[in-house]
Amino acid sequence: MTLKHLLLWTLPVLTGCLLFACKSDIESAEKAQPGKDGFVLRAEMPDASTRTALGAKNGDAYPVVWKQGDKVSVNGTLSNAVAAGDDGEKLVDFTFPSTPSGSVFKVLYPGTASENVIVLPATQTYVAGSFDPAAAASYGNAVENGGVYSVSLDNFCGIINFQLNGSATLTKIELDALGGEKLYGSFTMTTNGSGFTGAFTGGTAGTLTYSFGDGLTLTGANTQVYIAVPAQTYSDQGMEARIYDNTGAFMTLLFWTSGKTLGKNVVEFPAKEYIAKRTENIFEIGGLTAEAGGEPTATPPGITVATFNVMRLDDDNRPAAATAGDSNGKIARPANAIVKNCADMQEALGKAIYNTAADLIGFNEIGDDMYESGQTYSLEDIAAAQGASYTWKLNFPGSESGNYHYCNGFAYKSSVLTLNESGKVWLRYNSESYSANSASDSGDPNRFVVWAKFTHKVSSKVFYFFVTQLPTYGQDGGSGTSNTNMSGGVNAFAAAKAGAYPQILVGDMNSAPGHSSEAGYNKLKLYWTDAYEAVSAAGNLASYYTTYSGTQSGTGDTFHYSMLQFTKNHGERRIDHIMTHGDCTATSYRTIRNTYVFDPDAEAEDDEVVCSPSDHLPVVSYITLD
Repeated sequence: MTLKHLLLWTLPVLTGCLLFACKSDIESAEKAQPGKDGFVLRAEMPDASTRTALGAKNGDAYPVVWKQGDKVSVNGTLSNAVAAGDDGEKLVDFTFPSTPSGSVFKVLYPGTASENVIVLPATQTYVAGSFDPAAAASYGNAVENGGVYSVSLDNFCGIINFQLNGSATLTKIELDALGGEKLYGSFTMTTNGSGFTGAFTGGTAGTLTYSFGDGLTLTGANTQVYIAVPAQTYSDQGMEARIYDNTGAFMTLLFWTSGKTLGKNVVEFPAKEYIAKRTENIFEIGGLTAEAGGEPTATPPGITVATFNVMRLDDDNRPAAATAGDSNGKIARPANAIVKNCADMQEALGKAIYNTAADLIGFNEIGDDMYESGQTYSLEDIAAAQGASYTWKLNFPGSESGNYHYCNGFAYKSSVLTLNESGKVWLRYNSESYSANSASDSGDPNRFVVWAKFTHKVSSKVFYFFVTQLPTYGQDGGSGTSNTNMSGGVNAFAAAKAGAYPQILVGDMNSAPGHSSEAGYNKLKLYWTDAYEAVSAAGNLASYYTTYSGTQSGTGDTFHYSMLQFTKNHGERRIDHIMTHGDCTATSYRTIRNTYVFDPDAEAEDDEVVCSPSDHLPVVSYITLD
C-alpha cells in the first residue's frame, strides 16, 4: 500500500500589481503501512519539468517536480533519495529505511532528522528558470480517513521573482526585510495533536544572500531570478534588494513599503534594467525606505527615534557648484542640486523623513524659511507632501537676535507621545557649562540644546529628549576644544534636567570614533551609550552598517560625493548619533539613504548625478523604555 500526494502551485494572474495566488492541492492517498519494501510515500507531481522547484509556466501554473537526490522525512525519519531515473518525474515513490514512529505522520521537504524544524539557507544559489532547491521547503500532515491516508502539503516559502536586463555581470543580491522579519535559519513548526498547525517560530534576522556564483551576464532579454522567503506578513518598512555587479557597484530595489502578507505564491515584479547606483521603488508603493535593520516587536514598550541634519535649503553658505571632480569619489555638483529651488531635492528630503517611520525625530540646520508651516520652504510641508504626519516644534532660533543658523528642533507623533514641556539652553565653547538666559560664549554660530519632556501614551513612561548640533573640530578655537567642552556641557545639562528619568540624545555631534575629532565623542560617552555600539555589541547590527558606517552622505559645499564611496569603510564620518542614558536601550540601528537623480541637460544620461537631499543621512533607532 502506498501514501501518495499531489503538489501543484496554481498561479492565476491578477492584473495591475502582477501578484500571483498559490494553491497546494493533495489528491487521494492510500493507507501507508510496512511491507516488503518498507514504508513508502508516493509523491505525484503534475506536468513534469526539470527541478524540485518551478517548472516551465503552463498557463497560470508553475508545476513542481522531483529532482535527483531529493529526500523527504516523516516524523524525523529520512527517506531514501530520488534516483537518477526519477529525476524530473511527477510521480516518485519515496522509500524509507525504517517505518516512522508515531500515530500522526508529519511530512517535511527537504527531509530533516527533526520532525518539526525547517532550515532555510543564509545563501541561496541562482538556478536558471527556477529557485534554489535548498529553499524549496514544504510541510504537511498525513491523516487517516476511512482507511485511507490524505495529506495537504503547504509551501513554507513564497517566491520573489525579479526580471532583470541590461549589460552588467551580476555577482549577488542582498535581500533585507526592513522590519526585522526572519528570512533564513532554523524555523520550528508549531504542532498539536493533529500535526503541523501552520504557525512557526525561530529563524534568523539579517541579510539573505543570493549568489550568482562566478557571475551572471545580463542581456537585453529578461533574466528571471527567483528568491524563496518565508510566507509571512512583512511590515510597512518593506524589503530591499541590493543587486551587485562585478565592479562592486549595486542597484537598489525597494518594495512592499506599505506592508505585504506574502502567501505561498510567486510574486512577479515588473522587468527592470540594471543601472548601477540607481534606487527604484517597485510598484511605487509608499516611498523610498531604508536598507536594513528595522524595528523588532518590543517588550518592554519602546519608540522609534531618528535624527536628521537636513541642511538648510536657503542659499546661506551654499556656494556655486564645483566644475571638476577628483579620484576620491567627488564629482561636480549640479548648480541646483542642493539649493532650495530644486523640487526633486525637496521630494527626496520629504521621503527621507517619511521613511524614518519614527515616532520622534530631532532636526538640525533647519533654516529661517523652513521652521513653520506655510513658509516658502517649510520642512513640515515638504514632509507632509510625502505622507509624513507629525506635530512640529522647530521654532527655537539660534540666538537672542532671532537667527536660525544651525537651529535645532523636533517633530513627534501625538498619537504615540504627549509633550509635557520643552525649551532650550545655550552651550559654552570655553567651559563645560550652559545657560538658559544668554547666548554669550555659545560660539559662532551659536550652539545650543533643545530639550523636551515626553510621556509615552501606551506605557505612561516619562523620558527626556535632547537635540543638539556641536561645532566642528576647527571651529571656536580649533583643536576640538570647543566640541569637547560643549559635549561636557550636554552631559551636565542632561544630568541636571532629567535626573533619573530615561534620556535620549540625538544630533550632529561633528565627532566620531577613530578620528581627530574623537575627544568630543569620548566626552559624550562618559555619560551616554552610543546606539550604534550598543546594537553592535548585542550582535544585532546588520553587516551593511559595518561597511557603510558613515552618516555623512558627502554632499559638501564644493563637491557632491558618491554616497557609497564616501561612507564605505569610513567610520570617522559617522558623526550623527543617537545616544541613551538610564533605563532605555537601543535595540536596532539603520540609516535612510534616499537619493534623487539630477540630469543637468535633461538629455544626456551620462550627465546624470545621483544626489542626496542633505549632506547627512537620517539615523534611526528603536529604543525600549525599560
